[in-house]
Amino acid sequence: MTRNPEQWTPPLIAVVGIGAGPRTCVLEGLQWIERAEVLVGGTRHLALFSDHPGEKMPLRGSMKSFVETVDVLARRRRVAILASGDPLFFGIGRYLSKTLPAERLRFIPGPTSVQSLCAALGRPWEDVRGFSLHGRESSLEWMWFVRRGHAVALLTDEAHNPRWIAEHLIRAGWDDLCMIVGEDLGLPSEKISRFAPQKVANSDFSPLNVVLLCPSTPAEDGAKGDLCCGDSTHQNMDSKNPEVLAGSPSAFPEMWEACPNEAKPLALGVPDTAFVHRAGLMTKREVRVIAVSLLRLCPGQVLWDLGAGSGSVAVEAALLCPLKSVWAVEKVPERAQDIRLNVRRFHCGEVQVVEGDALKAVDRLPSPHRVFIGGSGGLLTPLLQTVWHRLAPEGRIVVAAVTWQSLQAMEAFSRSQGISLEALQVQVNRAVPIGSTVRFEALNPVFLCAIDKGANTRAES
Repeated sequence: MTRNPEQWTPPLIAVVGIGAGPRTCVLEGLQWIERAEVLVGGTRHLALFSDHPGEKMPLRGSMKSFVETVDVLARRRRVAILASGDPLFFGIGRYLSKTLPAERLRFIPGPTSVQSLCAALGRPWEDVRGFSLHGRESSLEWMWFVRRGHAVALLTDEAHNPRWIAEHLIRAGWDDLCMIVGEDLGLPSEKISRFAPQKVANSDFSPLNVVLLCPSTPAEDGAKGDLCCGDSTHQNMDSKNPEVLAGSPSAFPEMWEACPNEAKPLALGVPDTAFVHRAGLMTKREVRVIAVSLLRLCPGQVLWDLGAGSGSVAVEAALLCPLKSVWAVEKVPERAQDIRLNVRRFHCGEVQVVEGDALKAVDRLPSPHRVFIGGSGGLLTPLLQTVWHRLAPEGRIVVAAVTWQSLQAMEAFSRSQGISLEALQVQVNRAVPIGSTVRFEALNPVFLCAIDKGANTRAES
């Protein structure tokens, strides 16, 4: 593969990252563009090189048909594909490298929008976690990294714009987090602004924008004052509703948030008292830890928590693993409100609350990789049938059953599908004070059952 544009011959394809345009494109990239006989790219990119003598081919149709056309064309003419920023940073380069041989491609990177924004801010960017929301399904996986204290850069599109991001941050209780929005970077209309999420939610922006989230202290990121401010203190929401479990709430959320970013625990086994909940209506910590372990969560997955109660399993799972989205379904309005409060308390914006009957609600949700059923209202069998139909291949369902009938329903369903049933009983005894010593008080026993889609070997528990 030649690195010299003067020696360029077909079928080599040059993939040039032009930054924001000719002014920010590196000299090597401009040399390859100058030698090209055909320029391929979006209409905006082609317009930046209107005086180029070569043929212009706009990017249209599906990516598959586009690459097939370029492949044929490049066998007899010198073709340069124009891309924003670095083609291999959430760009067209990934698809090209998967579909064409490496020896057919010459990548020339340009400055990415994330680089340009950080350079304008005078901020090192080796610690920034980048995510692209552009042209993709909605994903809130980035929330986990914000919660862990990472700076996060988000490449946006028309649907997943700064307002969409701000709305999710507000729902997650990030009222004071600093949002930096870079618009038209590298262009004469360039604008960089810092906001609290509430201001972003009520503002409009250029469609060419990138968002940088800075969860570190506002003073360090220059976000004090009118542009980025808010009250980050946690309030005891329990006292506002006499039906909510009384007593002193755990200091866990405050202690967790106070930890240095590099020392934050993974938080498996959050104390029951850290959650807003109604007496008896939550998956207890010891059972929750085992249930989450049985889910076998992986980054980027979609999780359903059906009959979510207080949302403790949904929150615990979100704290543990960067999930694409978590859907907590609860039909009782008061409990659904408890989940919303817990989402804000733990900044778990990837947990989205759906108020309604699970059997009806799941039809509107994205297909899950993992499902936890904490409550079924006596309709476990039809719920399992509905969930099984929507479950992704190799997906997993975990059910918490407190009655013998529910355990029998799980056994019957696994038999009907010809799959293995993993089942265990969790019996917990907690020490409670009595005089100058302690005694052990038993919690209600719980059956935990797990089944895998795609498993075809039966095994008795």
